Amino acid sequence: MKIDQEYLKGLLEAFESEKEPQTDIEKLSEKGFDPRTNTFVFHMRLLNDRRLICQSDGTPGFGLQESADGQFHWAVLPLRLTADGHDFIETLKNREVWSTVKTGFKDASIGTLVDVSKRLFDGFLQKKIDNILGS
Repeated sequence: MKIDQEYLKGLLEAFESEKEPQTDIEKLSEKGFDPRTNTFVFHMRLLNDRRLICQSDGTPGFGLQESADGQFHWAVLPLRLTADGHDFIETLKNREVWSTVKTGFKDASIGTLVDVSKRLFDGFLQKKIDNILGS
């Protein structure tokens, strides 16, 4: 399965938009992310693999258990974005970064997306700082 960048960004935004310090799969479902779909499971696994999300106490995992017959079973756990998760969504919300990622890195892995978006964002920030300082 390939990464759906729009879905990934939307999922991160759903985490970030929560009014409480944590969310869970039920709240994510209310925001349009169905935990019964392969797309949801795939993208949550990627976020978990990169430690962009975790349980509210900091431990990895997001409540998914898969049986031998491929059925998903959920424990509703309090989940949150990690500091790295907040950093990643900050970079993706930058118009220039998002445009560049969508056009120049369509088939990139999650690691590449995180790395490239951070480097692009750092570059745009440096330009802004240079303009402020008149450099």
